[in-house]
Parts: sequence; structure tokens; C-alpha cells
Amino acid sequence: MKRSEVAKELTWDLSDLVSSKDDFKSKYDEVLELNKSLKSLKGTIKDEKAIHNYTKELNQLMEKFEVLSSYAEFCYCVDGNDEEAFKIVTEVDKLANEITLTITDLENELMSLDDDIISLAMENSEDAFVYLRSILKSKKRKLSDDVENALVGFKDVWRAPNRLYDTIKASDIRFPQFSADGKEYPMTFGYFEERYESNKSTELRRKAHEVFYNTMRNYQSTLAENYNTHLKIDKAMSKLRGFDSVFDYLLDKQDVTRESYERHVDAIKNELPIVMRKYAKKIKEKYKLDKMTSADLKAPLFYEMEKEVSIDEAKDILKEGLAILGDDYVKETLKYINNRWIDFAENEGKATGAFCADVHGVHSYVLISWTGAMEDAFVLAHELGHAGHGRYTMRNNSILNSSSSLYTVECPSTMNEMLLANNFIKKAEDEDMKNWVYSQMIERTYYHNFVTHGIEAIFQREVLRIIDKGDSVNASILNELFGNILREFWGDEVEIIDGAELTWTRQPHYFMGLYPFTYQAGLSIATNVFLKIRQGDENIIGEYKEVLKSGGKYLPKEWAAHLGVDIEGDFISKTIDYIGELVDSIK
Repeated sequence: MKRSEVAKELTWDLSDLVSSKDDFKSKYDEVLELNKSLKSLKGTIKDEKAIHNYTKELNQLMEKFEVLSSYAEFCYCVDGNDEEAFKIVTEVDKLANEITLTITDLENELMSLDDDIISLAMENSEDAFVYLRSILKSKKRKLSDDVENALVGFKDVWRAPNRLYDTIKASDIRFPQFSADGKEYPMTFGYFEERYESNKSTELRRKAHEVFYNTMRNYQSTLAENYNTHLKIDKAMSKLRGFDSVFDYLLDKQDVTRESYERHVDAIKNELPIVMRKYAKKIKEKYKLDKMTSADLKAPLFYEMEKEVSIDEAKDILKEGLAILGDDYVKETLKYINNRWIDFAENEGKATGAFCADVHGVHSYVLISWTGAMEDAFVLAHELGHAGHGRYTMRNNSILNSSSSLYTVECPSTMNEMLLANNFIKKAEDEDMKNWVYSQMIERTYYHNFVTHGIEAIFQREVLRIIDKGDSVNASILNELFGNILREFWGDEVEIIDGAELTWTRQPHYFMGLYPFTYQAGLSIATNVFLKIRQGDENIIGEYKEVLKSGGKYLPKEWAAHLGVDIEGDFISKTIDYIGELVDSIK
């Protein structure tokens, strides 16, 4: 279905951002003027007062620009074939480059000041504490002004691999129709990931797997070279900034230690397979399969209890499941559906997966492709958890104080999923219903965000080890790596069939630093907090909301500590134990 054929009520209303072409032009010109005003501060940043003046203007500029950049992104992500949306993105990119040049010039000036002056300004700042803290951190690895300015010119080049990946997926890759169970089926990225991969029909799952990966095989060399280019950029930047390894460079962005990262991935690699092999065995027994293959891993265990869920029904599920967070939280959450701040449509050219994006001074927007499966209700809860985090953060912090570490961002989203599942368990009237809920928690909450991304985290670590040595990767190397990791993870319980080694071609998160491993981090923090709720901790909800209000005030270790979670301890293992508890509960 083309975007123009989609029902209006399934699309988001972006008028809160930009209401017309004239409005876009007006806001674009306003940002240009703000950038010009900010640029005029060059040569004046010499003391604490001047720093506060600079951050005040920067806050204003960034908030206004975020509205424009979000609008451009949202227009393009719902239809990558829309030429008008491409023009908007191009215009906003040009503006972004001008702003970046301005800010780089002023940050060079700011970083030339003594640490004591910046520290004093940071301590006395109400609207830029987090930003100035990052300036002090970046100052340690600052290059000469000329080099910093030159690097700005390569910003679009560094983003090119991510953009190219999205373009290939949205505009170039086309799948053939296929037959299964005597019917013809269309194939797209969205259909494979949201309809076929977790279908109850074994023939449909396996045939879809074959068709999908046979097509992706045609693009593997280009996708691998594109990924290798991205990796080389990260490696070059790590050297340029004086880091010992690309790992240290990427972990520095999240304020996480190398020791914590290695312990985390080791736990996923060594402990999670034991639990998930037991789960795979249950699937094999349920379907009476002669062999359990990698194409069967997402088969629903209790498909006979599955039912279609409408968007209106999802509202009731959210209302009940999130009630523990308070009436105000629920009321604000439902606004996203009632006010068309969510794009539910399925159409050609739309970005796959789901996301939530905060727009300071406005509100968040959510993208999802609604198929009517119960999984959609969990995905919606997940993205609205991000929205809730953004809501608390934006109401209590300036835009320069808002950014929390990537390491913690998946906690509020997965917390919502767990609360939904827990409500289902409370309402379960028989063992069949409880079994369905336990399986849902694994299939919907844990499988993708913890298992799938966990395997990707293992894979990404191996890839980065190759890059760290100065070597390169190609399709053959990536396929061999991913295939071996799958075989090691699933052992004798699962046969890794042809095509599964190409799973790496599906994931855009490899272009976002060490994002795959942060999913388990956020989910594990949420799981540890959820277990406190289950044990009757009456104070944890209030503490949780306070943390959501903190913006970027706390570094990851502090953020989690406020919730009683030690990220340097066994919090990942506790989560794996809980997944094991769920698997064992399925009868």
C-alpha cells in the first residue's frame, strides 16, 4: 500500500511541529536568525557570565532547531520514496551543518578557558549543567581549532553509511511473492519481521525465511562494504581522539567502563544460551517438529490463545497495565493515541521497526506499524515508555540538560512492557492463560530486546575486535562470524539453516555505536526494578518517576543506583535468572 492510500486516522498529525509550507519557511528563517545571533558571540566567551549567556542562546536555538529536524525526519521515515520529504531533509541538513559550524567555533573558544571557570559555570548553571559537564569531558581530547572545524565538514560523510543502509532498505530491496500453505504472500521487511517470522505455520515461517534471506544475499556485499566503511570511521575517530581502542571510544559516549561492558557481554554469551535452549526445546515439542531450526525460534508457543487487538482495545490494555504508575501517567500516555501523535500505518517506503522521538517544547512522536497482533500492544507500550521518559525529562529540564546516557534509555520502555505482562498474570483465571502470559513475556518483551540484541552484541564485539586490530570485514567474514555465534549460542537444540548467517543485514543498530548491548542493560535495570515491585517495595515507583525527571543529570551508574541497581554487579545475571523462571513456569 502506498502512503497516499493510508487512512488518515492511522497517520500521525505533524501540525504541532509544522502546520504548512509557510510555517516551515518561517521557522527555518527563525532558526537562521538565532544561529546568526549565536555566531555573533564569537570572541566574547571569556568568563562565567559569558558562558551563561552563550548556553541561554544555545538552548533557545537547539529547541527551535529540534522542531525542524524532527519534522524532516518524520516526513522522510514514513515514506523514503517521497521526493518532497527528501528535499525537506536536504534543506534541514544544510541548516544543521551551519549550526554545527557555529557551535564548534564557540565550543573551541569555551574549551580554551581554564577548567575552573567552566566548572564554576557548570555548578551554577540551571539550564546547561549536563552540556557543560560534557564540555569538560570533551576538552580532554580536543584537537586544534583548525582540525575541529575541518572535522565538522565531514559530518555528513560520517552519517552516510547509516543513510545508505536506510536507503537500500527503503528504496532498493524488493522481495518476490512466495507460496506457502497453498496461498500467495507478499514479502517486505515489515511483513517478514512482524507477520511471518512469528507465524504459527511452520511452512510459512520456513518459506518466508528462505525467500527473505535469498533476496538479502543479493545485497550482502554492498551492505558489508557499507558497514565496513562505518566501522573504519569509528576506528579512525578513536585514534584521532587518542583512545586506546574503538571500544573505549564508543563506551566513552555512554559513560560506561570497559570492564562493565565485557562482563555484560560475557554473561549474555555464557549464561543466556542455557536458558534459551530450554525454551527452544519447548517450541520443538509444541509443534512436534522433526527438527528445530533457526526459522522456528520465534514461533508462538500458545498461538491458540492469540487474538487480534484493535488500537482501541490496546488503549484499555495500556490503561489497566500502567495503572500502577498513576492516573496522571496513564492519562498523559493515552494522549498520544487520542491526539494522533502516533503513526500506525503500514505502507511502502516506511521505516521498519518502531521508535519514539522527543521534541523539546512540543511532545514526543511514536512510529509503529500496526498489524493487530497482541505483540503490537507490547511494542506500543514499549515506545510509550520512551515517551513517558521524554515527557518527564522535557518538563523538568532544558534541552541542554535532557540527554541521558544511551545505556539507560531502554529501561522506561521495557518497564512498561513488564507492567503490562504482570497485569495479564494477575488477571489470569487458569493455567492456560498464565502459560500464555509467560510465553508473551519471553516472545514479546525479552526475545527481541534481550536475546536478539544480545546475540548481536556478541557479534558486534567480535567485529570490533577485528577492526581494532586494523583489519577489515566483508560479507564472507560477517556471515561466518554470525553463523558461528548462532551455532555456539543454540548448540545442538537448534539447526542453523542457510540464510540465518545473514541476520546481520537486517539491523540498523550497528550504525549507532554500541546500541545492541544497551538493550540488555536497560531491560535488566527494568527487570531488577520490576522484581522490587513484585516483592512489594512501595517506594520504588516514586523513586522511579524521580529518576525519569533527572534528564542527563546522572551518569549510568548513578542513574541505576537511585533505583537500587548496581550495573557493576550481577544485574544482568539476575535478569537471565528471571527469564529462566519464566521458561520453567511454562507448562
